[in-house]
Amino acid sequence: MYSTTELDTEQTIAAIASPPGAGGRGIIRISGVDTLEVLAKFLREAQPELEIHRRIAQRYCCSIPFGASKAPLPISLLVWPGTKSYTGQPTVEIHTIGSPPILESLLARLYQWDIRPARPGEFTMRSVLAGKMSLLQAEAVLGVIDAESERELDQALTQLAGGISNTMRSTRDSLLSDLADLEAGLDFVDEDIDFVNRHDFLQRLIGIEAELAAMCDSAERRMLNRVHFRVVLAGLPNAGKSTLFNSLTGQQALISDIAGTTTDYLSATVTYSGMQLEFLDTAGWELDQSGISHSAQIHRQQQVAQADLILWCSPANLNAEEQADDENRFSELMTTEIPVARIMTKQDLQRDLPPGQCVIAVSVEKKTGIGEIWQLIADRYESRKSQKSELLSSSAARCRDALERARLNIHSARLLAETTAGDELIAEEIRGALRELGMILGQVHTDDLLDIVFSRFCIGK
Repeated sequence: MYSTTELDTEQTIAAIASPPGAGGRGIIRISGVDTLEVLAKFLREAQPELEIHRRIAQRYCCSIPFGASKAPLPISLLVWPGTKSYTGQPTVEIHTIGSPPILESLLARLYQWDIRPARPGEFTMRSVLAGKMSLLQAEAVLGVIDAESERELDQALTQLAGGISNTMRSTRDSLLSDLADLEAGLDFVDEDIDFVNRHDFLQRLIGIEAELAAMCDSAERRMLNRVHFRVVLAGLPNAGKSTLFNSLTGQQALISDIAGTTTDYLSATVTYSGMQLEFLDTAGWELDQSGISHSAQIHRQQQVAQADLILWCSPANLNAEEQADDENRFSELMTTEIPVARIMTKQDLQRDLPPGQCVIAVSVEKKTGIGEIWQLIADRYESRKSQKSELLSSSAARCRDALERARLNIHSARLLAETTAGDELIAEEIRGALRELGMILGQVHTDDLLDIVFSRFCIGK
């Protein structure tokens, strides 16, 4: 679909670039080498007459006759006559009334002059081919369009600004430098010249492998948690999890005094103060692992493992034996890397809080403690947001696979460097890693990759 050998990337293209449906403003985008010539034909009957500057980007306003009545249609033009446009080609945007029939009629008029309809994402594809952005940044454009929360938008904008690309580019530059030294040594193999210090080179490979592994882990994390910040409610059976779940989400999970009412898990998505959150009410932690209970415990373990924050619910009405079990389970969770907060539920029953522990006392009946939980979630959300995990969810799978292949290449190079293997074998592994990083950064293009990335765009982008 996006073969650069079959697709004429110089031919002028046009498409509606504004959202579907009626609106206050509609936009038609034109780009290609003949854009200014086409624009001159389009403006033949414009009032007032316009003289388009062929060097400086400018905005113009005029009216053109439209329809059978030749009524004046007001339009404004944004003209980039040179290579400093989004696509790296002469580009024009026609802004007018956002009426679908008007936009379609204007587009049909443009198609008279050897302009073809743009394919999905073709404007952005031309930007990539012109070196205006990397493939990661191109996918970030799609991420900005599809963002459903402030968090997703922030991640997409960070990627669009080149945040993650800068780290990868630094890694790639380091590998290029090492490869140049290795290949220089191969050119002078008969000379007694030491171009590469094996010990120092090996240390650099170890560091680069660790960097790539960290990037892989970050991409994997994005795949597990594509959109939402996951808050898991956990605790012993009948610990008040479902009551708290209902209070936080506004939904109605089944509540009963009988332990084990929630036998699998419940989930709900909530937007709160700009945060998109996913709450999960899990089955209680039981010793009985048979039958349905065993299946519920497996699901519970899976949900807990993917949590961004665990709210451990400790009810006020536990007897001594149950309190000991509750304490043991809580202590086990505290050994994991996932943040855990202790929520003392059913505080209307007046249980003393454990001394020296940072806990939140909650009584849904008395409506106390809920605000503190929201503040806790917001604090953890901001902490997570500030971590260096900039990989955008929509490109996480592709990036992860390419990063993992690059890491394996560097791992092989490191193993070879630890032996007496020839530099040519090590150099080949580094070339493989560079190819993978180049694919991510947009410095290597294949028809299949272009098809995968840009076919997901809408027309006009």
